[in-house]
Amino acid sequence: MSTVWKSFFDQIADRYDHEVFTLNTVAEIDFIVEELKLAAGASILDIGCGTGRHSVELARRGFAVTGVDISSGMLAVARENAVKAGVTVEFIECAAQDFVAAGKYDVALSLCEGALCLIDDDDDIWSRDMAIFANMAAALKDNGRFLVTVLNAFRLIRSITDVDVAAGTVDLFTLSSRFENEVNCREGEAPVKIKGIERYYTPSELTRMVNRIGLKIDQIYGGTAGDWLRAPIKLDEIEFMAVGHKKPE
Repeated sequence: MSTVWKSFFDQIADRYDHEVFTLNTVAEIDFIVEELKLAAGASILDIGCGTGRHSVELARRGFAVTGVDISSGMLAVARENAVKAGVTVEFIECAAQDFVAAGKYDVALSLCEGALCLIDDDDDIWSRDMAIFANMAAALKDNGRFLVTVLNAFRLIRSITDVDVAAGTVDLFTLSSRFENEVNCREGEAPVKIKGIERYYTPSELTRMVNRIGLKIDQIYGGTAGDWLRAPIKLDEIEFMAVGHKKPE
C-alpha cells in the first residue's frame, strides 16, 4: 500500500472504529472460528489489521495473534485497544507486500480491504496483491488455512456505464476503478480526502492467481462486512470471501 493510503489511514485512525462496517466484529470472529475450525491457541496472522478489531477479539479468545499494518496511526489505536481488552497482540508496522514472517502460522487473514485491493499510481496493479498472497503463503504452515475478503467485480461491472470507461474512471482491462472520497471529521474539522484506485476480482481470477503461489481456494462465499454467511455471492454486494489452505510443499 502506498504512502497515499498510509497517510489516509493515519488521519482517520481515531474514527475508524465508529464506521458502520466495523460494528460486527464479534459475529465476524464467530464465523472465522467456526469456518476455519480453529484449534485452541492457534497462531494467526492478520494482514492489514488496522485498529486491531479482529486481532484483539481473536487474542481475547486465546489465540496467538500477529497483526501487520502500514499505518502507524491505526496501529497506535490497535495497541490501545489491546491494552483496554487486557490481551497481548504482536503488532508490526510494515507494508503487506513487503512483510516477511519470522515464523510459520496456522492461519492467515486479510479482511475488509485492510491490505488487498487498495492501489496507488506508484503500485504495479498486477503484482502488488500477488506479492501479498505470496507473503501469506510463505507465512503459513503446510495445510494452514487462510480467509480473505476482496472487492466484488460483479458489482463493479453491473454499476458502470460506457461513459465511466470512456472517462477513465474504470479500467476494464485491470478491473479497477479510480475514485475520490472523503471521510467526515468531527464538527469544525475539514474532511479527510483520498484519491486512489480500487482493484476488483472475480472468483475465477482470484482462484487462478493464488494457485500460482501455493494456495488453494476451497470455498467462495458472499463476504460483505457485517453479513458473512455460507452463501453464494450476491452480484451487487461489495465484497466476496475466499477460504482455502496452503498446499503442502
